[in-house]
Amino acid sequence: MEDGEVSGTNHTYAETGYDPAYEWPGNTEIPQSTTVLNESLSSIFKPWSLLRLLVQTSSVLPKVQRLAVLDEHKEVQFGRDIAPAGSGTPRVRLKEMAVSKLHATVFWDAGRREWAVVDMGSKHGSFLRPGGYSGPTVNVGEDFGVRLSPPRVASFPRALKHKDALTIGSTTFVVHIHSDRTSCEGCASSGSGDNTIPLFPTSKGVKRAREEVGSIPSEGRDAKKALTMLKRTLLSRHDTARSSASSQPSSYVDRSAKRRALFPSSPLDTPGAPSPRSDSPSAASSGSARMPETPAPPQPLPESNIGRQLLMKQGWQPGTALGSGKKASGLVEPLEVSATSNRLGLGMPEKAPTPSNGDWRESGKQKRWADMIDEK
Repeated sequence: MEDGEVSGTNHTYAETGYDPAYEWPGNTEIPQSTTVLNESLSSIFKPWSLLRLLVQTSSVLPKVQRLAVLDEHKEVQFGRDIAPAGSGTPRVRLKEMAVSKLHATVFWDAGRREWAVVDMGSKHGSFLRPGGYSGPTVNVGEDFGVRLSPPRVASFPRALKHKDALTIGSTTFVVHIHSDRTSCEGCASSGSGDNTIPLFPTSKGVKRAREEVGSIPSEGRDAKKALTMLKRTLLSRHDTARSSASSQPSSYVDRSAKRRALFPSSPLDTPGAPSPRSDSPSAASSGSARMPETPAPPQPLPESNIGRQLLMKQGWQPGTALGSGKKASGLVEPLEVSATSNRLGLGMPEKAPTPSNGDWRESGKQKRWADMIDEK
């Protein structure tokens, strides 16, 4: 017998009547069955109370859509934009500028076992008015209730009660909460579901195109044939639009003639020369155009001129050039500027062009010949 061994304990299973097969194998299969049972029960019995939002007033939602049914969801968002692609969170879309992109969120608080609302930092705010609330209002003359948070600041969760009024933008919802998950007469939806607000975006374009193509029976449905029919429908519609557009006769519109008729006193095209369009209204009115006045010759500065007085204090005398001694190389008389008339520019001849007899082509030839002679 070795050290530590107790005598009389080395017995066989037959002698003691013990069999290891009698031992309990442990928690191997029971948790799995329990999990499946809990999942099946949670799918039938929701652990949260029934929440429905009844539209009281709204300027953006259709008059038919008056109820938001949130029986199967523990969270709902409110915002101006649609939910991102692939998002499983429902969203009530309110398309107005007073509502932020993601304005507020209503969720089920499992710890407190109540519905709560949170403002997500909107600019114009979310307002909550309890069912029996009669205190001061946020905006004078408008009983919106209590604002959840200041502008651009997210709020703390605020508990929702039955018959509370939640105002977001111009839309006011009346909260209906039923712990027995049974809707009342006020929040009951119609059998067809026409009065419910859509919580997820729907692709209208694809649905409309499928309706125009026609329904395909479920048996024997071929994806290639359906795609071919859709292409033919869209292409035929495009060809019809092009043919209707091409059937309309296209008439040329002389916008220049309309502009000349509207503005007969517009300036001439060529400076210093009459308009080549002798038949235009502007050519007829060019003779009555006011000629620019010739500027008067330069006159000496009077004694009251400030610049003349400053120069005389520095030693300058009238009739002398600027500078002192031999360095006085400035001009004594000012430069004479030759004024141009009839919109003549630099380099134009002094004599006015001879008016044509109404034939602008002949006057153009004469002008080109004169230019060639001057170059030679």
